[in-house]
Amino acid sequence: MDKGRVSEMIGAAAGGTFWVRDIHLFNWGHELVLDCLYDAPTGGLPFQMTVRDCREMQWRVYAHLRHAEDRTLPATMLVNIRLGSAGHRKPLHILTESFGLTALYGELEVKRVG
Repeated sequence: MDKGRVSEMIGAAAGGTFWVRDIHLFNWGHELVLDCLYDAPTGGLPFQMTVRDCREMQWRVYAHLRHAEDRTLPATMLVNIRLGSAGHRKPLHILTESFGLTALYGELEVKRVG
């Protein structure tokens, strides 16, 4: 699990909760941007994970009970993450309460926003 590495990359102390708030796909999935929030005891810290040069992605969507008319996408808690290796060597693995994602990528950038 690489949650500690991600918290280091955004300059925050380990031990908080990670949330994925939104996902944006560009160039037919060649680039993927995850809008995230690190919820630490000192407050919330927004950040983005940008995955570039994606060559392969696999999504797993988990069904949750909610009203059929509810079209909102609430933030989902990050359960586990393995960053993999750039240059298409090892895939990124993300597991949340709502979806799982595996992506073989060329470059990964994690940065604070706001």
